[in-house]
Amino acid sequence: MKKFISKLFMGNIVEKTSINAPFDAVMKSLEKSVIDNNFAIQAVHDLKATYAKKNLNLDPDFEYKIVQICNAPKSYKALTDMSFDMGIMMPKSIIVAREKGKTTLRYMKMRPWMVSLMFPDLEVAPLSKHVSEIMDKIVKDTITGLS
Repeated sequence: MKKFISKLFMGNIVEKTSINAPFDAVMKSLEKSVIDNNFAIQAVHDLKATYAKKNLNLDPDFEYKIVQICNAPKSYKALTDMSFDMGIMMPKSIIVAREKGKTTLRYMKMRPWMVSLMFPDLEVAPLSKHVSEIMDKIVKDTITGLS
């Protein structure tokens, strides 16, 4: 029941795309797409490497990277013109992982009205919609770049 209510009101928060492509090729295409869409990669968190340092017995196909991206001029403008509280939404993350023999891309797709509820004193819906569209485009461009 909780899942039904969540889907009804919020939709899919995690936008997930699965593709038949090698992990490294997807990462390379994502890097290009991020740059082509006027963002920069701030950090890449390699959970496979993190887990390996802890001597975990990993599935040989396990790959999981959290790629944090930012458009510095736009994020600075949001922080200084709107609120420093906007920083909790930054940087944006795209996850590239291997799952059941496929490479997947995931990101959080907050609906503009949800972000508006988080910041009731700010007019953030237009910015949220714009960022969501860019995240969609980055993922689509990543997939197109693999062709």
